[in-house]
Parts: sequence; structure tokens; C-alpha cells
Amino acid sequence: MTMKPKVIVIDDDSDMADFVRDAVIAQGFDAISMDRPEDFLTSRSRDCQILILDLFMPGVDGIEILRFLAKEKTDILLILMTGKDRAILSSAREMAYELNLTVLGTLEKPFKLAELEEIMNRYIGKERKESQKLPTVAELENAIAEKQLSVAYQPQVKITDRSVVGFEALARWRHPTKGAIPPGYFIGLAEQHGLISEIFDLITKIAIHQCGKWHSAGLEHSISINLSPKNLVDLSLPSKLEKMARDSKIKTRDIVLEVTETAVTKDVAKHIEILTRLRMKRFNLAIDDFGTGHSSLQQLIKVPFNELKIDQVFTKYLDSDAECQTITEVSILLAKKLGMRVVAEGIETEIVWNKLRKFNCDIGQGYWIGKPMRAEELDSWMTSWSSA
Repeated sequence: MTMKPKVIVIDDDSDMADFVRDAVIAQGFDAISMDRPEDFLTSRSRDCQILILDLFMPGVDGIEILRFLAKEKTDILLILMTGKDRAILSSAREMAYELNLTVLGTLEKPFKLAELEEIMNRYIGKERKESQKLPTVAELENAIAEKQLSVAYQPQVKITDRSVVGFEALARWRHPTKGAIPPGYFIGLAEQHGLISEIFDLITKIAIHQCGKWHSAGLEHSISINLSPKNLVDLSLPSKLEKMARDSKIKTRDIVLEVTETAVTKDVAKHIEILTRLRMKRFNLAIDDFGTGHSSLQQLIKVPFNELKIDQVFTKYLDSDAECQTITEVSILLAKKLGMRVVAEGIETEIVWNKLRKFNCDIGQGYWIGKPMRAEELDSWMTSWSSA
């Protein structure tokens, strides 16, 4: 018989602890609750896969529990929760990362049952992924050679008038027997084993060719393409991309190249030559995941970016979190002062859309607008979007 994953809930509010315990039991987990954190420290029954931990407790608080777990070198997955201060929740999560602990998710009280269920489903998905034998490097090499990789396009629209301005090209891999392979897995695998340039070339050719088709049909959409740090050491990249654009009969200004803030931060001097040459050829450069890395303002000065993408870590809580609202509003204002276009990703609700419109954000992207989809699905989506 398969053992159910064990969950321990620690919260000094016994009613809350029991509520969370019952909720995760209903999802098929084996769970117990404790309203005294001291019992967890002294108990011999600390063996569990998931610990749901309240941070603010009298006596032993959640931070002390985190230090205890780090000292024990545990592989327990954590779900942190609090109803006191969201900033403390974020700090505790960062502390857990620094202590090499794994945080499955965070919950701000009062939270909806669906939020807890969504986090627990991450564990179920994680277990399913780990139990499934993921593709090897040889299989990825074969997928590249056989052109098994494809492109999904996520819409980007003007927030002021809802007009479609472009699409972000996202790499996808559907293995013939193992199904859809997560991009986070195969992109990382490609970077580790020197295959990322081949994937970039394949995806970029498909995406730019598709952009050429839109333009031939009278649709002046742009295409956004993600650059890996590994691409930024190829001195031939600007000329190669310029030729792709010319062959597809589109302008370089119709192509946006997205670079993560963290990637640029690691070695600005090494990458700045290629990035500068790309801008000189009138490609657009977007700094992606803005605000999630280090020295963000420094990168805006050193590198000739003309587009800023606000990360979904901020937009996700834009409807309820004052700090996220402030960071987003200030980031948009800063970008505008620097003459940059602003794209907000991760828009999942109309409330967030309206907040971004109030903050004068230019472009929106996210599941509320449209999920990543195949090229042949775009006409249907555009019809439904324009009539909504």
C-alpha cells in the first residue's frame, strides 16, 4: 500500500491548526496539528514531508523553528503563514532559502481554501515529476535534431485600449512518450550541456518567421524572444538576428530581446558589447524580471534597455499588497522617466489590470489576457479578445 505524504501543522491558534489539518487531509494527505511549537522540537514524530508553520507564536516562534530545521539538515518542505505582516513573511522566506530550506509556498491569513489547495498541489505535481523519468541530454539532442521543439505565443496588449501589440515566444517540448517537458527543466539542461544556442536558433527562426507572416497579413505585431546569458557571448549574434529579420521581411525594431536582470548582473562587462550592438541595429532590449535580482538601477544605466518588464511576483499581489503596489508604481514611473516602455507580466485578474492602467503601465501580459498558445490558435483568441 502506498503511504500518504505526512504533513504537520504548527499554529498556536488550535482552531486554525485543526482547520488547515482537515483541509490537507481532504486532499489525501496524512496530517496532524500542533498548537505548541515546543512539542515539535521535542517530539520524536518530526518525520514528515511537509511542515505548515505559523511564524508568530508565543514562546518558540517560527523563525526559531526554521533555524532548528536548518541545524537538523532536514529535507522537509515548508509552507509559511502569518496574519501579522506580509513583509515578515517575505523575509522569513528569504531566510529559509539562505538556510538551504525549501519553501513550497506562503499563505497570508486570512487565506482562501483554494490558496492552500493550490500550494499542496505543487507538492503532488513535484512528486509526480520526480517519479517520472525525465528526458536525458541525448533525448534533448534528438529533439533538437528532429525539430520536436515548438513555440507557444503569449499575447501582449495595450492597457489603455486593449489593442494587440505583440506576442512573447516561449519554447515548448512535447516528448513523444513522456509528454510535455517543463521549460525550466529542458532549458536548464540545454545550458548545462552546451545546447542552448541550438535551441535559441531553432526557436528564434520559428518565431521571427511567424512574425513575418503576421506582417504579410497586415498585422504589425512585434515578437519578444528570451535570450540566455550563453547567447550573449556570441559576437555574431547581432548580425545573425539582423539577417533572420531581413529574410522574414520584418524590421529589427519589430523584435524585442528579453534578458533577465540576474543574467546581466552576473557579468555586465562581458555582455554589454553585444547588447549595445543589438540596440545599434535597432532591436529592442527588455530587462526581464525587473526588481527580483540585484543592482537593478545600475543595470538600467549601464545597458541600453528600452523596455522594462515588471515581474509577476509583484503583479500577483497587486490587488491586495501595498508594498507590491508601491514597487510597481515606482518602477513604472522610473521607466517612464528613462524613456522606457513598461510591460507587466502575470496579469491574472481584471482588478490587477485596472491597477496597472491607473499606474499608467503600457503593456499587459498574463493568463487573464491570454495563455501561451499555438500560432493557429491566435486568430480565435484575437476574435474573442476584441469582442470581450
